[in-house]
Amino acid sequence: MKSLKGRQTKSMLMNKLGRKRASREENVIPMINIIFLLLLYFMVVGNLSPDYNVNPPFASQEKESSSLIPTISVTKEGQLRFENVPVSWEELGARLRNVSDLDKIKIYADAESDALTISEIMKGAANVGIVQFVLVTQKKMSESIE
Repeated sequence: MKSLKGRQTKSMLMNKLGRKRASREENVIPMINIIFLLLLYFMVVGNLSPDYNVNPPFASQEKESSSLIPTISVTKEGQLRFENVPVSWEELGARLRNVSDLDKIKIYADAESDALTISEIMKGAANVGIVQFVLVTQKKMSESIE
């Protein structure tokens, strides 16, 4: 009797262990299905190259005469200069009204200057009718390998 009871206990333990292994495998399959569904969703919904229906103009290599375009400089502290003369915000507005017959202005901004300051300059210029801006940048020097 003991051997029969021992065999039954052993078979019951094996069945329980076998069920645990099977249940672990079954719990992974729905998670894999969800991952594939999410992947499919983001592949369909996400668009890597948005279509803005915009044809940007071609760049020209011709340089414009820099003396014809008024310049505004912004330091990293936010100090303004119009044609290399320090100005306040009110004076800048008055000077922009004086050159509103021109179609563009050039903005020299320090790399550490606040973007909101540049945005305010553009807004002030747009208010007087100047809507084209030349943002002056530096050409990034390629690092040489020594």
